[in-house]
Amino acid sequence: MNNSDSYDSKLSKARSLASQLGMFAEENDIPKDLWDSLEAKIYDFYQVSLES
Repeated sequence: MNNSDSYDSKLSKARSLASQLGMFAEENDIPKDLWDSLEAKIYDFYQVSLES
């Protein structure tokens, strides 16, 4: 169960960071393909699935 809590915590952190940076990207007209790549890297960094 500890692994699940750890995964949930990582997923929460990844979603939070992606959300904050997503707002920044939107406000600053960051190209979608660049943003998609950055978002994928965030989820990779936290070792969680983007589809979760």
